[in-house]
Amino acid sequence: MKALASFIMQGGRQATIVVATMAILSLLMPPLVIISVAAVCLLTLRNGYIDGLRVLIGATVATALIGYIVLGTSVVAFTYLLMMWLPAYLVSLVLRETRQLNLALECLVVLGMVAVVGVYSAIDDPAQLWAAGIQSALAALSEQQPLPISSEELQVGVELWSHYVTGLVVAGTLLSILMSLLLARWWQGLLFNAGGFDEEFRSFRLLPRDGVLFIALMAIAVVFDGWPAELMWNLDIQLLLLFLIVGISVVHVVIKSKSSSGYLLFAFYVMVFFVPHLILPLIVIGLSDVWMNWRQRFITKT
Repeated sequence: MKALASFIMQGGRQATIVVATMAILSLLMPPLVIISVAAVCLLTLRNGYIDGLRVLIGATVATALIGYIVLGTSVVAFTYLLMMWLPAYLVSLVLRETRQLNLALECLVVLGMVAVVGVYSAIDDPAQLWAAGIQSALAALSEQQPLPISSEELQVGVELWSHYVTGLVVAGTLLSILMSLLLARWWQGLLFNAGGFDEEFRSFRLLPRDGVLFIALMAIAVVFDGWPAELMWNLDIQLLLLFLIVGISVVHVVIKSKSSSGYLLFAFYVMVFFVPHLILPLIVIGLSDVWMNWRQRFITKT
């Protein structure tokens, strides 16, 4: 990883190669998109907006050409630009200028909320559109193999969750960008500031305004019906991502304060990725940390 980060920092051409190559390869192996976006973040964090902008332009042109040659279309390049590279570039600039991770992540969530509002402004009934798409995909899947649930149960589930797919899809995109930003910050620490990322991540926390906004959106969603409530729930999903990262940071601090072994910390992160039941407790920890500041309490005791 350090060798890859060093290669990216050798210049704009090297960074463009990594961004474009990983973007194309991610069509076959989706996790590689995180490395593509992280390369944009790293160069922007270290060198500023001009070098970052040059890489954005170069990678878009290169990916468009490769996409046209390989796939017969250049649309993949502009999809990556608008959905991944440009938001990551903007958030990286915020982090570079403010040096406050919480502000950068708040900016990322604001971009996600703008995207959700944009979907609801452009489409009359996003839930109906998602439901039709999901049902079509499931119908094609059922022709190949029998589904484990009945068609009635399937219909109920689709109708329920289709109202929140917009928020979940946007939050999934934000999560990829967030992972790329953290990876880039870790690379920057490896190359230029040993131990800096660990300290930044350990001390990172949100402000009470984030918790108040979450509760306010939830209250509006409960009070209203129809599309206003649906919009509020989808906006609130973006904030859940913030609290999840804070919850992970809190547990990270607790584990390191209680154990000198790295195996326990490694096991925790494996569970985060493979045990979805941990997500809700981590979100609750992250939300309560807005007022309780759990990490400071544990750091003070150690």
